[in-house]
Amino acid sequence: MKKRIIAMSLVLAMMAAVVVGCTDSSKNTVIQEVDYDPTVEVAKYELGELSAGDKDFVIQLGYRDCDHMVPSIIGEKAGIYEALGLNVVVTKTGKIMEAMSSGEMHVGYQGIEGAIKSVNQGAPLFMAAANHLGGSRYLVVSNDIKEPKDLIGKTLAIGSGAETRPEWRNWAEELDIPVGLENYEVVDMGDKDKVFALKAGQLDAFSACDPYGSMVEFEGFGRIMATGWGAHVSDNMDEGWGICCIYCMNNDFLNDHPELAKRLVLAHALSIKYLYEHPYNASMMFAEGFGTAPEVGLKTVYMKTVAEGRTITWKFSEENLDNYIQYFYDFEIPEEEIPNINDIQKFMSTDLLETCGIEDFNTFIKENIDTNFPIGDTYEEWLVKAKAVDGIEESTASNN
Repeated sequence: MKKRIIAMSLVLAMMAAVVVGCTDSSKNTVIQEVDYDPTVEVAKYELGELSAGDKDFVIQLGYRDCDHMVPSIIGEKAGIYEALGLNVVVTKTGKIMEAMSSGEMHVGYQGIEGAIKSVNQGAPLFMAAANHLGGSRYLVVSNDIKEPKDLIGKTLAIGSGAETRPEWRNWAEELDIPVGLENYEVVDMGDKDKVFALKAGQLDAFSACDPYGSMVEFEGFGRIMATGWGAHVSDNMDEGWGICCIYCMNNDFLNDHPELAKRLVLAHALSIKYLYEHPYNASMMFAEGFGTAPEVGLKTVYMKTVAEGRTITWKFSEENLDNYIQYFYDFEIPEEEIPNINDIQKFMSTDLLETCGIEDFNTFIKENIDTNFPIGDTYEEWLVKAKAVDGIEESTASNN
């Protein structure tokens, strides 16, 4: 059964690549021209001089196909890297840790668990900035699943290690279904494969980040049944967060190119500012970069920047890491399965955030975002404002 499902999903994924995974140069981009000049934004910050070697150096940056990592695309598509004098090659890959450990990749957007394990095993990298607090992920079910108990005995792409993850234990408790994986047919599958297997009726449910949950709901062949976090220990959307995804950097790259390293962290933060200040166009960048519908891009950015709080951020503290680890203990995960940090000072550093000149994240949100895009806005309210900010005409938006 497992082999049949995986084989079917691979065929569907190859079919999907033909439909949505390739760029058709004959079609107009959905990205709009908006009132944003990256050179003006960059000029607000004091930067050091780039050496001749730095100017010619080609920076390899990696991200995987998850909405948590959208700043990587914005930095490229909004012209922020170029404005900072950075020659950045942006690559979507599931092998970020391996490439950074070998030095083939210099910076990357990476899940914190993989980064912790890599550093504990001696990988020469560190956390240079936050990317996504909490880390929303979704349990997505087919339309045949009417209530949680219908999942029992069904085929779930939640990963063979789900039972040792707080995410699954929390969902099982919340939905009042068995936590033991022996009660389900559990398979391992790539996120894009999951979507097409669910659509083809080869799968009953899966876990993933966006755009995959929003994609399923937009196309109407399933829905999000539950949301999970990389820890959120408070009822307040402003505090109590753990951390899911980080902006990590190779140690040798930092030592050899300190000015490039500082500018990259600034680029990351400026990309996040763009996400909040120009959410409509950021949604179009996301849709184009991830090969999904503009409507899915819009729903995804709304979820990330309003519905779930201000979880995309460059700011972090040791408390975020403590909350993340505590989440495993809260669900009584075996000690050997908990990604404890051997040396927290070696793993994380705020030096580049402090020296690149970027303002405090909370101050930026309070002064520039809260009034126009308050938490609590409905999607419809947010969309009207997002279009207005970027001067999007209704006829143009409807064509997207």
